[in-house]
Amino acid sequence: MLVLSFRDMSVPRCAAVTSAAVYRLGAVTAASVWAPPPRYEWAPWPEVTQAWAGKHVCFVVHGFNVDRDRGYTGFGAAAQEMAPGGALAALAGPPGPLNLFTPGVDVAVPVLWAGDWYLPINYPFLLPDIRLTGKYFAQLIASAATGMARVSFVTHSMGARVVLETVQQTVAAMGVRAPVFDTAVFTAAATSDDVLDDPDYALAVEAIRRFVVVSSRADTVLSGAFPAGNLVEQWLWPRDPGADEALGRYGPRLKVGSKALSKTEWYPIPPITGQNHGDYFPEPWSPSAPYPNGWSVKRVNIGQLDQAVLDNQAPPTLLARPITPVSGN
Repeated sequence: MLVLSFRDMSVPRCAAVTSAAVYRLGAVTAASVWAPPPRYEWAPWPEVTQAWAGKHVCFVVHGFNVDRDRGYTGFGAAAQEMAPGGALAALAGPPGPLNLFTPGVDVAVPVLWAGDWYLPINYPFLLPDIRLTGKYFAQLIASAATGMARVSFVTHSMGARVVLETVQQTVAAMGVRAPVFDTAVFTAAATSDDVLDDPDYALAVEAIRRFVVVSSRADTVLSGAFPAGNLVEQWLWPRDPGADEALGRYGPRLKVGSKALSKTEWYPIPPITGQNHGDYFPEPWSPSAPYPNGWSVKRVNIGQLDQAVLDNQAPPTLLARPITPVSGN
C-alpha cells in the first residue's frame, strides 16, 4: 500500500506542511494489522507511476487532530477494506460477512496532512496550511509522473476543505487537461453547510461529478467546537469558507439554481444512532471486539456507504434525503 503525505514525517505530531511525498507500507493483506503502526519507507516515483497511471485512484483524507501514526493506520485500515480480501471479510457469524471491496476504484491511498492539534487554539489557524496542502496536492495530480485517469475522495471532517482546495487549484492550473474528478464523499465535514455554493470553490464544484454528504446531528464536535473555532477563523483570514453551521451536522444548504444541487446526495444519519465525530473511520489503537483493526458497527456502516457510492450503488444502511434549495443572493 502507498501513503501520500504532505507533512513532515520525521516527527509524529506538530508537523509542518511539505510538498508531496509517497511512502510504502509493503504488501497489505487481509491478515495485516495496524496496531502497532507498521513501518513505512519512501517509495520511488517509478513505483508510484506504475501503481497510479491510468487508474481510478481514491484518496482517503483525514481531518483535524490526527497525528502521523493515527493518520496512516486508521485511514490505511479503511483503504485495506476497499481492496480485495480485507480483514472484515473474514469476520465470522453476526453481524455477517462484511466485504467492503470496492471494484469501482483501482487503488485507495491514505493521505496525511499537517492537521495536528498542538495548541488549544490552533484550529482556527489551520486555513493557510489547508490552502498550501491543496496547492501541493494539485501539483501532484497535475504531474505527468502520476498520470491518474480518474480521481475520487473519501474525507472526514476538515479533510473536505483539503479536497475542495485541491480540486479548485488543480482545475485552475490544468483546465480541461485535468483528470476526471469522479466522487467526493464528505463525512462529518467541518466546513460551512453552504460551502458548495462558495464562489471560491466554483471550479471544484463544476469539476466534481458527484458529491456525497454524510451528516449527523449527534456530532458534538461540530455542534460545539466548530462554531467557536470558525468564529475566530473568519476574523483571522480573508476568504474564510462560510458561516458557522457545519455541513457534517446539518447537511447541505444550497441555493435555488445552485450548480451543486443536481450532483449532491445527502445521507443524514438518524439521531438514534448517536454517530459522533469519531465514529466514521477505524481506530486500530482502540479495539472493538469482535471487529479487527478498530472497526465497529457505526464505522462499518460508513464503510458500506463509501463502498456503495463509489460503485454507483445505493447504500445498504442509510437513506438519501432530498435537498430543499433555499433562496438567497
